Amino acid sequence: MYFTLLCIHLICAICFVGYVFFDACIYIIAYKKLDKKQCDHIKHTYTKNGGGIIFGILFLFLLISGGLLLSYQIANLSSYPFVIFLSIKLFLVLLIFVLTLFAIIRIKIFQKPDPFRGKSHLIAFILSLFIIILAKAMQIY
Repeated sequence: MYFTLLCIHLICAICFVGYVFFDACIYIIAYKKLDKKQCDHIKHTYTKNGGGIIFGILFLFLLISGGLLLSYQIANLSSYPFVIFLSIKLFLVLLIFVLTLFAIIRIKIFQKPDPFRGKSHLIAFILSLFIIILAKAMQIY
């Protein structure tokens, strides 16, 4: 069961980080090379036709599988470095969740402009990189 959860967690993490990497890094290059209207149309197509739902499902599976994996690591909770890395990692995950929720509520409910001015996926990507590093550090302990 542990291996299955780990595979699900890793696949979701790869897809999640790949999605934010594409949107934060690759797509910026496209804006510089192609027509803005064309880029906006492409982005609108993949975000409005299920991209956001898939992204949300990936994030949910990532959280659930991570929580279930943590239940297998109960013995490591006595290791001080493991707990520190885990705490920072959970804080960063919570930060991504809160920032996303804040942006969605502000844009969808209050009809206000994007509070991060299109940089939310760049922020999520940078935080994801730190989360990955912390996850690897947790394996040492």
